[in-house]
Amino acid sequence: MPADTVQLVTGSGTTRTARGYQLSRWPWVFLGGSVDTRTVTTSTGSLTYYGLDNSINEVLRLGCYKDVVLSPQYADFEKFCDGVKQQKKNLNGYQCTVTVTDDVVDLYMLRKFMRQSSGNYQSVGNPTNIESLLVGDLVSDIIPVLFEHHYDEVSSTADEYIGIVAFEAELSLGDLTGNYDEGYSAELTIDVRYSATYGGYLGLMRHDDVLIV
Repeated sequence: MPADTVQLVTGSGTTRTARGYQLSRWPWVFLGGSVDTRTVTTSTGSLTYYGLDNSINEVLRLGCYKDVVLSPQYADFEKFCDGVKQQKKNLNGYQCTVTVTDDVVDLYMLRKFMRQSSGNYQSVGNPTNIESLLVGDLVSDIIPVLFEHHYDEVSSTADEYIGIVAFEAELSLGDLTGNYDEGYSAELTIDVRYSATYGGYLGLMRHDDVLIV
């Protein structure tokens, strides 16, 4: 775990954004790559945090979407202790459903969302510039997902953000819809399971120049 600067997506590979994306103040959503465990060491101590590495597997970044909600999934049960009934919950994972909008136009991205095998996607360049995606059966894949939200702090001019890494997530694309105002969109469900490797479901990070005590 080498010491490094505080970044969440690094590596010698590719981070691909769908063509035609737009910037917003919503969090970035990164899919794929591999989880990278990093350590920052200073004079006051060291800290371990998690990011994504695109060196072996590429990272895909959603450009246009809406409705990011990470919801805990519980198993409810009850038991009696000393004659008193207690309601209990077990955390079984997290689920996020994201409405993907403009990125649906990029069939390369869509293939990843729909978990299609690479043989179902074809693309040729100039002068034709055409893509083809054959939707067959699902190919299940467990990948990490990163939500990275940058923000402004009046006392700081640094690159400031809050990051959430889901260590092991499965993607599945639901309904494809279209309307006159918004064009095509699709419901992308992200199911997060427990990672025995990292000992949890999610890793949360925060970084700026202001010390909160």
